[in-house]
Amino acid sequence: MSLRGNVEKVFAAIAMPTLHRHRAREQGFVLPLAMGASMVLLLGSLSAHTVSLQARMQGIREQQQRRAEDRLASAGQQLLAELHRSHPCLLALPLEHWDVHGLVCAPAPAIAALRQGQALGASYRLIDWRPQLQPAELLIELAAAGNEPTRQGAFAVQLAPAQPPTQPQPQITDVRLVGLRGVAP
Repeated sequence: MSLRGNVEKVFAAIAMPTLHRHRAREQGFVLPLAMGASMVLLLGSLSAHTVSLQARMQGIREQQQRRAEDRLASAGQQLLAELHRSHPCLLALPLEHWDVHGLVCAPAPAIAALRQGQALGASYRLIDWRPQLQPAELLIELAAAGNEPTRQGAFAVQLAPAQPPTQPQPQITDVRLVGLRGVAP
C-alpha cells in the first residue's frame, strides 16, 4: 500500500465517526423542535378557546341583563298603569303612607295586591314609591329565577301635578328605567 492509500484510510476512519455524529445530532434535534412547535400550537389554541369562552359568557350575561331590564320595565309599567287606572289617589302618596292614608281611596286588599305581582313570568314586588321627588322614583325588585339573582330597578316617573277640579290626581307623563341593581360587573 502506498502512503497515499494509508492516508485516505486514516482520513476515512476519522471522517466517518464525525459524519455519523452530525447525523445523530440532527436526528436528535428534530424531536425537541417538533415538541416545542406542538407546545406553541397547543398554547395558541388554548388561548383562542379561552377567548371564545369568555366572549360567550359575556354574551350570556348581557342577555340576562336585557331580560331583567325587560321584566323590570314591564313590571314598572304594569304597576303604574294599575295605579293610574284603579287607584290614582295613591300616585300622590309615598309608599310608607299607603297603609294609613291610602285606605281612603283604596281597600287594603287592593293595596296589598299592588305591592307584588307578575310581569313576563317573573314575580316582582314594590320596594318604594316616592312621588315627592322630582322626578318621582319607583323602586321594584324582581325575584330570583333560575340562575338569575334578585334584581332591583329604579324608575324615574314624571308626574303632571293635580289640577282640581278637572284633574284631581297627578298624571303620569313619562316612565324611564334609570338603574338596574344586582348585576355583577
